[in-house]
Amino acid sequence: MKTGLHAKFSLMTATLLLGLAAVPLAATPAAAEETPGPGPGPSPSSEVLPSGEPSPSAPGTGSEAPEPGPSTTIDPPATVGDPPSSEPAEPSTLSEPAEPGFTASGAIGEKWLGLGGAEGVLGAPSSKEYCADGLCQQKFEGGLIYWTSADGAHAVLSKAGHTGPAFFSGGGLAGFGYPVGDETTVAGGSIQKFSGGIVLAWNGSTVFRIWSRGAIGGFWSALGSSAGLGMPLSNESCGLRNGGCLQAFARGTIYWSPATGARFVRGAIQTRWKSVGAQDSVMGYPVTSEICGQPASGCLQRFQGGNIYWSPGSGVWVVRGAIGGQYAATGANRGPLLYPLSNEKCAGGKCIQNFQGGFIGWEGHAGTRIYSKGTECQKLNNGKSKYPTYGANRVLLTVARDYKVSRSTSIYCKSLAGTYVPDWKTDSYVGASGFKPPGVPSGPTRYLFSPTGSFSVTEAFGLGNPGTKLAYRTLNPRSRWGGNPWTPTYNKYFESSSWVGWDENMWYLATRSTHDYRQGVVINYNRPNIVQDAGFAIFLHMNKVPTAGCISLDDWAVLDYMRKSVPGDRIIMGTYWDLFR
Repeated sequence: MKTGLHAKFSLMTATLLLGLAAVPLAATPAAAEETPGPGPGPSPSSEVLPSGEPSPSAPGTGSEAPEPGPSTTIDPPATVGDPPSSEPAEPSTLSEPAEPGFTASGAIGEKWLGLGGAEGVLGAPSSKEYCADGLCQQKFEGGLIYWTSADGAHAVLSKAGHTGPAFFSGGGLAGFGYPVGDETTVAGGSIQKFSGGIVLAWNGSTVFRIWSRGAIGGFWSALGSSAGLGMPLSNESCGLRNGGCLQAFARGTIYWSPATGARFVRGAIQTRWKSVGAQDSVMGYPVTSEICGQPASGCLQRFQGGNIYWSPGSGVWVVRGAIGGQYAATGANRGPLLYPLSNEKCAGGKCIQNFQGGFIGWEGHAGTRIYSKGTECQKLNNGKSKYPTYGANRVLLTVARDYKVSRSTSIYCKSLAGTYVPDWKTDSYVGASGFKPPGVPSGPTRYLFSPTGSFSVTEAFGLGNPGTKLAYRTLNPRSRWGGNPWTPTYNKYFESSSWVGWDENMWYLATRSTHDYRQGVVINYNRPNIVQDAGFAIFLHMNKVPTAGCISLDDWAVLDYMRKSVPGDRIIMGTYWDLFR
């Protein structure tokens, strides 16, 4: 009988010794309550993040400073769903056959009890506590608890959490490092940070990764993390133009390139930037983030190829190139032009941009020029002209203040990409009797009335071509213009050695001292479809005095008009109230 008792005692002793040998008590947080625990050991070199960065398993703060650039490799988003059917795998160097009746103690045990113990989110322990190189872990039915002396004990939940399933499916400790905090509820979802520099962020439907040590993740943190740009809507995506990367968040997108660093773009400015091609366009990447607090509650953002301006009263528009340079020289949105009202428009080698305080035009070798909106040319743009321009390249507006008034104002309007702007404005004269009402013929020139309407110009005349593109006729001593109704020459050029009735001797009028017809342009009133006795010889000419129905200007204005006009340009003439709404 003694022999049987002795054998039984020997067996129990051997079992206890084997159990003690299997677990180094001094390395566990439980033993650390009485005996100092191990210090930090070297980081295993075999664990590497998906981004290519080493994943230290040794304790650390988990809050290192951001590295100079974004991560080079981005994993696809981990979608929240049911946890893996199998229990989370432990590192192969720490694995050990599961045994029944496990307990949790020390710092890990306190964390487990704080989460509800066996009845909580983690459930019962399913392994012993294992420690190596200053990192301890213990597996539970619903996840793992990790402990380091620097960061304490934190759980990764495989069943109850949102970020935990992404941790386990993404490689666990080898892919992310150990948790440096618990999963934390924030506005818009929850986040959990890991020692490898990755933040797992659940946005209410999907888990995405933020590389906190990269430029984009560091900038997101600097802007207030989830309280700033909000939760991520994508993982970081690289391979953009010029080596750029981006990551989308709930309240904006962060773009990074080697030349510009990390900047965010959001709201109306982002929408406009994307509409012109974003970083793949001439605008390139943002070089600043949005700058608000501008005049009239506006905002602006600068890009490599231009600026985008927004205000409540003007909308959001791009300003760039030579027009942008002129705009900046005038003070931009703080100057007299205020905010843009459109992007620049270009056609036929000319460009124009509309601003609250005027226009900026560009014409190739002529460069840029600022144009006022305070002339009647603007009425050709805004629908307040009663007469059409028929798409004319240039329009001369000759306007009298009322009937029976010969003195007038002439405004020479030119079209830049479909928008009329003033080239010049000067005083002028029309018929000595003033204008006839719309639709009423001016009649014979002896009555001294000018017609009202919109008329084309196609030909010019004078003593020598000054450089016009209009069809030009050089006058000679036989040059006449027919003024006798019901004759074949009425309201037409012809040549004759005689001067009969109401015909005009153009040579005489060109060579006399007042030089009326030294240079002139034919206004196509009552032609080519001629109505007899409705009026004839309505010209634009020199010698600025009241006329017999023509428009007279200073010599310089006639010459400039002729040199710039092309066939199809128009002259709109009449009283102010007959021409404009």
